[in-house]
Amino acid sequence: MSTSSQQTIVLKVGTYVLQQPNGKLDYNLIQELAKTIAELRQRGHEVLLVSSGAIGAGRERCTVLPNPPKAATPGKGRKELGIQQMLAAVGQVRLMQIYSEFFQEHQILVAQVLVTRADFAKRQSYLNIRNTVQQLLHFGILPIINENDVVSTEELPFFGDNDQLAVSFAALAGASHLFFLTSAPGLLVREQQTDGSFKDVVLPEVKQVNQELLQHCQRPGTNVGRGGMESKVRAAGKSISFAINAYITAGKEPNTVLKILDGAQVGTHFVAHGAKLRGYRQWLAAGALSQGELHVDSGAEQALRVHKKSLLLSGVCEVQGNFSAKDPVNIFNLQHELIGVGLAAQSAQALRVLLQQSEANGHTRAVIHRDDLFLADGHL
Repeated sequence: MSTSSQQTIVLKVGTYVLQQPNGKLDYNLIQELAKTIAELRQRGHEVLLVSSGAIGAGRERCTVLPNPPKAATPGKGRKELGIQQMLAAVGQVRLMQIYSEFFQEHQILVAQVLVTRADFAKRQSYLNIRNTVQQLLHFGILPIINENDVVSTEELPFFGDNDQLAVSFAALAGASHLFFLTSAPGLLVREQQTDGSFKDVVLPEVKQVNQELLQHCQRPGTNVGRGGMESKVRAAGKSISFAINAYITAGKEPNTVLKILDGAQVGTHFVAHGAKLRGYRQWLAAGALSQGELHVDSGAEQALRVHKKSLLLSGVCEVQGNFSAKDPVNIFNLQHELIGVGLAAQSAQALRVLLQQSEANGHTRAVIHRDDLFLADGHL
């Protein structure tokens, strides 16, 4: 896909890409990454970098542990979680030091942006993050983003991998392109050859992410990072639903991003659809944390998906949770599939009372206005 006008571009680089096979940081790769971003900025694009690698960098620097665990994953014991957070604290400093040195060669000032899932849960903190990013970009400073592993805990919801974090920042920044730079050349599928054998080939284009596509993914986790191919495909599928072109491509190949932007067919392109998000919808897509659930009937689902209407009380079958008015809530259909997320016009307690009243006389009150609604498939 060739582009010449100014774009906002998000690059997400994973742990495997940043490291050599021996587990140490790949300085040549980081130097090439800095060159690529410098060229993107020379072309007039705004760039955000979402970077994994803090725990790996900490493992390289921290010699007090003979065999520190290799990955931070949910469900680990408190002691092991503490070790992971210690490694992240050591490694994040080292990682930013290296980035700062390489980008200084291109006269690019970098800024560290550390966030947690909870920072996106409340709209005010989300707006603070967005304002900071906007100011950094305005003054030509490169935001380097990572999850704050030091304060992320099992008790608090967290992103779990930087793939989802990259989608959240792409939505927040109104990005047009999101690149997942990986150790794979793209999404690989098994293709039968003329001699009857099978060969892994890169799927060039994806317009919809479904279960059939997910079956082609590699195992969902690795022993170096938290993500996997499935995580990246799901993240790409989410981003294209709000008009962000996503790419899964080889991170260790030089100039991959530039080649794609110049029109070359490299890696897997997830084709954007849907509409650019504004206002509350942008926040809902970026990662607003649901405080409850609304289960709706088939008529309400059709009104939301097909006719793009508000959710009315008459279509609500069940209210779960103890949310307040203006809190984000998830919307599920009769098959318990997630339809979308929206801002509740009334509290859970008020809705339960209204539901009881509506059983006797019907009710057309709007529970979620269409302007405060983001559907999972991108229909607004």
